[in-house]
Amino acid sequence: MEKNLVVGGSGFLGLNWLAYLQQHGADSEVVVFAHEKPAGVEFPSFVTFVQGDYADALALDDLFSTHHFDRVFHFASSIIPAISSENIRQDIESNLLPTIGLMEMMKKHQVSKLLYLSTGGAVYGNVTEEKVKEDYPCKPISSYGIIKLAVEHYIELYAKLYQIDYLILRLSNPFGEFHRSPKQGVINIAVRKALRGEVMTVWGDGSQAKDYIYAADIGQAIDGLIKAGVKNETINVGSGESLSLNEIIKRIQAKLPAFQVEYKDAKLTDVQKICLDTTKLASKMSWEITSFDQALEATITYEKARLS
Repeated sequence: MEKNLVVGGSGFLGLNWLAYLQQHGADSEVVVFAHEKPAGVEFPSFVTFVQGDYADALALDDLFSTHHFDRVFHFASSIIPAISSENIRQDIESNLLPTIGLMEMMKKHQVSKLLYLSTGGAVYGNVTEEKVKEDYPCKPISSYGIIKLAVEHYIELYAKLYQIDYLILRLSNPFGEFHRSPKQGVINIAVRKALRGEVMTVWGDGSQAKDYIYAADIGQAIDGLIKAGVKNETINVGSGESLSLNEIIKRIQAKLPAFQVEYKDAKLTDVQKICLDTTKLASKMSWEITSFDQALEATITYEKARLS
């Protein structure tokens, strides 16, 4: 049986991946390495939780020595796009350098498979194409996007130098269960504010349109690509459709009519328009996503349960 490491496995996307594995019958042991175990979260029986910081080389070395991993899933990110450019040194020190350290540890312990969750919004920057393919020129406009793109390049370098097989998934904007951040993830934050009777601030006029993906669907992409034997590829993972923020607000108001918003000037580091072309993903596996309205309903149910 495989033993896999999930760095950042107690975060939003990590918990969705573990839930996917549990629902579909996990065929591997999983070690979650993360800063903390969230309150109220019970890991499945196939998961071993180890508390720590992946920037800590000694802790990481001990982890790799103890467990002999077959594959590493890198889900960790300690900063968000909106504030990443306010402390660029911190972004480099907490995201780029630890990722290089992680790959050094993979090299040392002869672990040759890596899956990295990148971002399909921030690495491309502001675009002119209606749908963006993986070979579209990347011009990130935030430190977050620059670091994600730099990590992608270093992964490709390690693949060439040290024969590490990788998969880089450029995700669109995820929402859904296990979300906890008060600052990133506009759909969950909007639903949460609607349920609390709070006014949400919209940066800009609400016309900014982005691709949103139900977080529970991401596991299907990860699992499908691995089982198809896809390696050394960078692949967009999204819905392939864009929704404006104003349209999202209308759909939330249709379900939670008391929801109110206020508009303020847009932030310079926020990508205004992005929709991912998922043709490449669909060519490598069967890709079917949850409809937005169904995913929104599930997100409202989740956020209601959290508030109670």
